[in-house]
Amino acid sequence: MDDKKLRNITWISILFFCILLLPILYLTGMNRATGDDYGYGIYTRAAWIGTHSVAEVIKAMCGTVKGFYGGWQGTWFSIAVFSLQPEVFHDGAYVIVAILMLFLWIGSTFYLFRQILCRCMGLHRWSLILITVWFLIISIEFIPSSRSSIYWFNGCAHYMLPFAMCQMVAAWLLQYCREYKKSTFAGIFIFMTLLGGSNYQSALLALILAFYACVSVWFLMKDKRIFRLCIPIATELIGLAVSMMSPGNSVRAGEEFGFSVMKCIRTVVYSFYYAIRDIGVYGKERPLALVGLLFLFLIFIVVLYLQREALHIRHQGWIVLMLFCMYSAMQAPAIYAGVPVSGGVPNTNYQVFLLTASGILLLVADKAVCRMKKKWEGQTALRAFGCLIVAGLLLCAVMTLWNRSNIKSCTSYVALTYITSGQAADYKRQMDLQTRIMEGDGTDVVVPGINDVQGPLMHMPVTDHKDAYTNQVTGSFYGKRSVIAIERPKWIELYGDQYDN
Repeated sequence: MDDKKLRNITWISILFFCILLLPILYLTGMNRATGDDYGYGIYTRAAWIGTHSVAEVIKAMCGTVKGFYGGWQGTWFSIAVFSLQPEVFHDGAYVIVAILMLFLWIGSTFYLFRQILCRCMGLHRWSLILITVWFLIISIEFIPSSRSSIYWFNGCAHYMLPFAMCQMVAAWLLQYCREYKKSTFAGIFIFMTLLGGSNYQSALLALILAFYACVSVWFLMKDKRIFRLCIPIATELIGLAVSMMSPGNSVRAGEEFGFSVMKCIRTVVYSFYYAIRDIGVYGKERPLALVGLLFLFLIFIVVLYLQREALHIRHQGWIVLMLFCMYSAMQAPAIYAGVPVSGGVPNTNYQVFLLTASGILLLVADKAVCRMKKKWEGQTALRAFGCLIVAGLLLCAVMTLWNRSNIKSCTSYVALTYITSGQAADYKRQMDLQTRIMEGDGTDVVVPGINDVQGPLMHMPVTDHKDAYTNQVTGSFYGKRSVIAIERPKWIELYGDQYDN
């Protein structure tokens, strides 16, 4: 193995990654707004259609935040983003959702890994690309809910966007600890303040990252400048307090929602328990994700062995403990709330697990390579290194074959199956027809029914009950008095087959 071979392997990995993304990106043309997308976009769409004024849209956005703050939830930043879902501005604009979320996901991961691997550890750029590509493959392919991470704007805006912001904050914190630039501080300040109004997991993650930065720099270097981070910590806590004091929270979570010391203690204890439990769940439900982590560990060993000088990362025990505590803390908001959670919560748990597990494996790989270089020299070291890599690759191959059925749950496989079955094209025709009907004349609308089993896409169908939530928000979004769905064959019998017209 040399730099040239490493570069070739990296290009092959990039090609493989791009091939996996093809079916995921293909579905962007079939993706449409649904359910909550309509509910949060009612006033902003009316403002845009009526005036085409950005100022009026912002005014409507503030009104939406105010309404939901008092009646449903306090996450003011998320609600503001919800109200700007793409179909507010154009019926065909929802195709941008998957592209935008993948860009945020991939871009923020590369930015964070560049800070860690290149700026902090001095690894070569090809090592950075190889590691990040395989990490993204594991992350995207085995994410618990592709709907809340790629396709559904409402879920993505509440979970994927804040998670990407947390990754940017983590990278900026690493940079700020070295350089103390005002521009970096400004980025941290803005993002952490906004995260105070997002989901509680991301808000907690950003606070933990900032706290770790303050404690680490103070104990290692005694540099008081790091305490400037108390400003963004304070602004995020203020934003979080505003979110948590929302009258709407008690409506959504029940009257028992509130602060309790005993509940906090119980939450901390159970957070560690559920964190460990989830690792077992990943091994059972996503065994290939763990195989991917093993393969990533082998990549760590290769790129670290190719380094001319060993890294000798210090305080590894403390770093492992801090990473595990951060991963466990992601369980706390759901445990404390004690209410059913959406698909974005397990997504965040899984993503933080991958980040922390990769960090721990990187420390183990560094320790192993340091000992290997210290114990053996020349050809003896190469043979030992080669045996270790070959044994690891064989183990990965055996585990992959043993768990090959798990491939069917991969995001790309699910998307490809949805496309090749014809369901994706059929769903697009149905949604195009529903949109034409909703944009037509009349105030009481009848549409053909669409089932909610739409592969990786999110769909909350209009039902045969005009007072149902989806019916009401869909009708209000398009300015209709009522909307109701009837079975597709009956609709064709009454109105004719208009799917291809």
